[in-house]
Amino acid sequence: MPRENAFERIDIILIIISVLVLFVSVWTWIVSSSIAREVVFLATTVSLVISLILIINVIVMVILRMQRRIADLEVRLSENNAQSKPNASAHDQIMIVTLNNTERRIINTLKENGGQMTQEELRRLTGLSKSTLSVTLSTLERKSIISRSVTGRTKLIVLIQDVIR
Repeated sequence: MPRENAFERIDIILIIISVLVLFVSVWTWIVSSSIAREVVFLATTVSLVISLILIINVIVMVILRMQRRIADLEVRLSENNAQSKPNASAHDQIMIVTLNNTERRIINTLKENGGQMTQEELRRLTGLSKSTLSVTLSTLERKSIISRSVTGRTKLIVLIQDVIR
């Protein structure tokens, strides 16, 4: 934890420096109307470039830190699962998945209808277009949340993984 606090302090310091440099560059540009245009242009360009570099640096650091935290959480979850249930089946495993609103709507509709329905019924109940539904179902199938099986001219959609909010 002390290491995370140090990282958070560094992030806050970098954000403050970025905002201050950006503020100074804009202030310099506004105040320096009596100075030659070339000097003003050079000064503001340099400070804007520095502030943009700092802002991009902060964004990259935050993204990398979030990825590291997610990886740590996944390791902890897998360790907890291995310790608590050494012979756990695939259904007992915790799976972390991100879902968009369309995917949530499809899963909720499937849950409300017993976890199984045809693709045409699902399209009618969700109000999605055929192409949007097909692409979203392919995504959910890749995430191992649903399965599709062809029965005649229709496709049967089955919810195979329960998703908890």
